[in-house]
Amino acid sequence: MRALLAIFLFAVAWTTLSHKAFAHFKVAAIDSSFMPVLGLKTNFNQVRIDQSVIVRFPAPDSVPATAGAQRQSVGKIKYKEKKIGKCLWVSRLGGSRPGPDRSLDLVTRDGILIRAYLGDGCLAREFYAGTYMERSYDGKLCVNRDLLHARTGAKCDIDKFRLLIPR
Repeated sequence: MRALLAIFLFAVAWTTLSHKAFAHFKVAAIDSSFMPVLGLKTNFNQVRIDQSVIVRFPAPDSVPATAGAQRQSVGKIKYKEKKIGKCLWVSRLGGSRPGPDRSLDLVTRDGILIRAYLGDGCLAREFYAGTYMERSYDGKLCVNRDLLHARTGAKCDIDKFRLLIPR
């Protein structure tokens, strides 16, 4: 009687399953004598995509000279600092060089100098071999958000940006 009831319940469940729900199961014959004749198998697949883009600002020796730029010693030129915004477009930056104390001079592709003041505990001399950063979702380098990495292993945040204008 129990076997008949089990067959009846199996038949009801079989007919009530929709075709879409049943399509998720694969029915396969199993040759092992210890396994049932029909086995229900489900396949679970997982895809994981990781993407990381690293932006590198080369060291001063490899920064190309722009048309209007004059090759002079940084110490001989006096600059006036002017406030600029809190974010810079990474695609416009072309290189970097250590500045005085805790600052890093960023050179844009069109020859404009921008001084980035580094956070506490960071020294500009750690960035002698160049700078790199992980590209942010919006393509900008922003104050108190993004980290600059030195090839020596230092990681520094930026306190403020200043535009450098020759006097």
